[in-house]
Amino acid sequence: MGCIHEIIRLNSVREKRKANIMSITTARLVTVILAIAQSFSGKKQKAQDLETFLPFPLDEDPTGTAAETLEIFKRLVKQKKLPLRVAAGLQKVINT
Repeated sequence: MGCIHEIIRLNSVREKRKANIMSITTARLVTVILAIAQSFSGKKQKAQDLETFLPFPLDEDPTGTAAETLEIFKRLVKQKKLPLRVAAGLQKVINT
């Protein structure tokens, strides 16, 4: 029974992520239009956050990098099975 609940929960997370992905361009367009409208009105307001226009809140980890992935990366570097140039290239991607 717990497995079924976990599958339903993971599917719900996946559907929310898909809805956000499909809405991201529209949300960016809205922020640009609002910024242009505010500049014409002469108001000095801070640009609104993109997340306010998305149907669901964004994930805490925007890169989607799981803790397990970071642990594997660290282990490969420690065991020197990953060339230093590859590790340096991946470091920027994993940390951002």
